[in-house]
Amino acid sequence: MITRLWALIRKEALAIKNDKKSLFVVIVPPLIQVLIFSFAATLEVKNIDLAVFDHDGSQESQALIQDFKGSSYIKNLVQIKSEHDVAELLNTQKVLAVLVIPQGFSKQIQNEKATVQLLLDGRRSNTAQIAEGYISSIVQTFFLAQSHATLNVTINTRFLYNPNISNFWWIVPNLFGSITMVVAMLLTSLSIARERELGTFDQILVSPLRPFEILLGKLIPALVISIFESTLILLSAIYFFGVPLMGSLAILYASVVVFLFSISGVGLFISAICNTQQQAILGAFVFLLPSLLLSGFATPVENMPLWLQPLTEFIPLKYYLILIKGVFLKNITWSVAWPLIAPMFGLGIISMSVAMVFFRRKSR
Repeated sequence: MITRLWALIRKEALAIKNDKKSLFVVIVPPLIQVLIFSFAATLEVKNIDLAVFDHDGSQESQALIQDFKGSSYIKNLVQIKSEHDVAELLNTQKVLAVLVIPQGFSKQIQNEKATVQLLLDGRRSNTAQIAEGYISSIVQTFFLAQSHATLNVTINTRFLYNPNISNFWWIVPNLFGSITMVVAMLLTSLSIARERELGTFDQILVSPLRPFEILLGKLIPALVISIFESTLILLSAIYFFGVPLMGSLAILYASVVVFLFSISGVGLFISAICNTQQQAILGAFVFLLPSLLLSGFATPVENMPLWLQPLTEFIPLKYYLILIKGVFLKNITWSVAWPLIAPMFGLGIISMSVAMVFFRRKSR
């Protein structure tokens, strides 16, 4: 089996290398997607999840909290009671920001000099900056409504996980996932369709290779090339864009392999049902664009309509982007990574099984 499989893998690698059209398709679509996202993606922030840690418990602090509850920008407001809750909600991305009202807040208002602290999740840098503007505006409006026109209000802001609010720290990890997805999808979706178009598909079918071995031989070269592409993006992210890699390389590459496996299964399914490479390219784009838009790549999933959000659970890129940003910026552990890796692996098993079923039907 290993000898037969190795021969097919070598053949597939040479076919990819010598097929200029395939190489062209691998390079150009990411550039097209950048153009599409420039016009299609919106960074408007709605439905902010905010937590409030009220040390004061005074009438004034409760009045400020009520102002946040009445704001159209705030979707969920959670009142917390401990420092542990602050870290837990931010680390698990259950809230975007935490407003800390200090003890003695009411006395500070009377002295016309008040300070509140705002903690924001810097992993979503652009969203966090916009949310900061909304929250600061609500705080300023509250003090004006209290008729303290001369009050000196100070908000101490800290952006966790992205202290300098570098846009590269946000966009490069996202591109790390999206570009490798495009490469893996196109390589696998073109593989079987190319054999049919060149007339060599029947030769493979009459060979001693079983259907599972044929799919595996198509899968492995695409995985190797996509992992190599991921390594190049990783090196450029660290040494060119200056994005810190805080986490483990083992977690990073484990997530890369599982993610590419899940995407390659979809690509092989598309290739199994297509007769030409043109059909395969169209089928790949039918999957790629919704995946990018529903993954939280450009716009937060929380901003999407409630009826649409459950569909994002079937998008491998959604889990991958959360995991990659966690590895780059937060140094997540295996206990945090597994709940994100497991859904991607499950989706990969499903997509490979469906690809196998349709491949067998087409090869009869």
